[in-house]
Amino acid sequence: MNQRRSVLVGVGVPVLFVISLMTWGVIQNNGQAGQTSVNNQFGEVSLSVDANADFELVSLDGETISIEDFRGSIVVVDFWSSWCAPCKAEGPVLAKTYDKWKNRGVEFIGIAIWDSKEPVEEFIELNKINYVNGIDPDGRIFVDFGVSGIPEKFFVTPEGQIVRKIIGPNTSKTLDDILTDMTDAVLGIGDAQ
Repeated sequence: MNQRRSVLVGVGVPVLFVISLMTWGVIQNNGQAGQTSVNNQFGEVSLSVDANADFELVSLDGETISIEDFRGSIVVVDFWSSWCAPCKAEGPVLAKTYDKWKNRGVEFIGIAIWDSKEPVEEFIELNKINYVNGIDPDGRIFVDFGVSGIPEKFFVTPEGQIVRKIIGPNTSKTLDDILTDMTDAVLGIGDAQ
């Protein structure tokens, strides 16, 4: 009987502690569950990274790439994952937007975080994505860029300056408006007004 009681106490106390901790967390959040690392809203936010930040990423083709490699182009850096529901919804939008802008001096770089090659390649094929992608398996680039969730996009000038950050899934219109503003700025349109 003593042995049974010590087992119950040994198991019961940690279980009770975990339940208490979870209850306290729910109370602290006004009954709302905690957020995962998936963004479910969108909008422009202040930059979470130095404007000159860069990274090295091994693409799915085995090439090491960085923002520097795309100097002279406007670059959209997209943090995403194949398991992310908002990313799945946004995949076709990004593919079409890239195809629309690729001949206008715009490049996209996709960085799949905490993912593996097979589901990433399936996602890319399913969505007919034609821009370069790589995997950040341990989230190092994700952390270095101060990404708080996915999807998130960083917009880079042809000089390599990160100038905008958008969190959450985007529409074609949102992306077109940003890319139009950026290409107009590069061409000097609107400066003479």
